[in-house]
Amino acid sequence: MRRDFMVTALCLLILASSFPALAEVRVVTDRHGEYKVTRVLQGGRKGSVWGPLGRGHTARTLNMFGDRNGDLFPTIRENRVAPHHPWVVWSRFNQVQYDLAWSRWTDDGWQPIRWVDPYSDAVGDSLDADLTFDFSGRPYVAWWRNEGGSGRIYISVFLDQSWMQSIAVSEGGVDSRYPTIEVVQQDELIVRYDTPTGRVEQTVFFDLPVTITDDINPLDFVYPGAVSPIAEED
Repeated sequence: MRRDFMVTALCLLILASSFPALAEVRVVTDRHGEYKVTRVLQGGRKGSVWGPLGRGHTARTLNMFGDRNGDLFPTIRENRVAPHHPWVVWSRFNQVQYDLAWSRWTDDGWQPIRWVDPYSDAVGDSLDADLTFDFSGRPYVAWWRNEGGSGRIYISVFLDQSWMQSIAVSEGGVDSRYPTIEVVQQDELIVRYDTPTGRVEQTVFFDLPVTITDDINPLDFVYPGAVSPIAEED
């Protein structure tokens, strides 16, 4: 079973409108403090997912004020490499637009929320991120950015302590949205996404150096390949 999908999702039914719309993204640990599973509990308000459901163990709850901030639903994946800790990416409102934020669980708890691409001055919402890991446990993320009403697919790879500068893989001017990302070999992944003519897939090759630092230029190490249509199933 793929570890990056081992996340428990629960829905809470709010029986009366007077009840608060409680929800949360929380890690569950054993009595020794070892990670067990991540739970996503949704409240009664549509889109509600961020917040403290209860008073205890708030240190295990991620982004407690995200609903108040307007943050969107997260993507949560467990690393395929032990101890299989979760990583989380989501569209976080920065008071102007949605940019991609991330955090991860470590033995010290949830790490501070940071931006995937903190130095980007791109205009347009970043949405619908997908996340996966290569065979060594290195994370990769794909999402689409709304560029003047047309979507474009971007990807990034985690380096040492931060994400590589994002790089566009779909063609500009081709409305491309809702990506999924899959590692097929250690230095090769496939991104699938929707276009006006149907869903397509694109291979992306990586040639990362042996020594990984946070200042790697993606144009030197990332090579988007050809785009191929995905045949529809009967």
